[in-house]
Amino acid sequence: MLIAIPAAWSMAFSPTKRTKDVLLWMLSTKMMPPVGVLVPIYLIFRTVGLLDTRSGLIFILCLGNLPIVIWMLFTYFKEIPKDILEAARMDGATIGRELIYVLTPMAVPGLASTLLLNLILAWNEAFWTLNLSTLEAAPLTVFIASYSSPEGLFWAKLSAASTLAIAPILVLGWFSQRQLVRGLTFGAVK
Repeated sequence: MLIAIPAAWSMAFSPTKRTKDVLLWMLSTKMMPPVGVLVPIYLIFRTVGLLDTRSGLIFILCLGNLPIVIWMLFTYFKEIPKDILEAARMDGATIGRELIYVLTPMAVPGLASTLLLNLILAWNEAFWTLNLSTLEAAPLTVFIASYSSPEGLFWAKLSAASTLAIAPILVLGWFSQRQLVRGLTFGAVK
């Protein structure tokens, strides 16, 4: 979010000729199959020492979700009237104060829904976690995948682990339901 909010702000309120091209490129990277970049990422992580570390997994999950987060925030920010930001500038607000005190409070529903979607996408990611971690930084997806063995599937354990895996997301979604609905419908009805 620290990278996505300023990036989406600049694309929404200071667009250039290439803004639409950059947005389409970012969306296409999200649609690219991750197996296409697995070997280079694996070699870079092994060389840098990020293989099987929590910081390496956090980095790759945030980097993988960054395009969709910027895209969503861009659409939310486009719905905010530029006149409000111009009024803040007229009152002497700097860009930092404009982001923190004017734009962020107006975009709370959009930020909440984007953050929740980002959390869900990272929580459910299995490809990168299975390929870049083993024992030290094994998240829940690696734990659940361990119930698959050559002898067969342990259905009872697999079902229990899967139920426990989705419980935090369900509770978080339930508590943030009002902000999520407001964020997803932000700008839909005028």
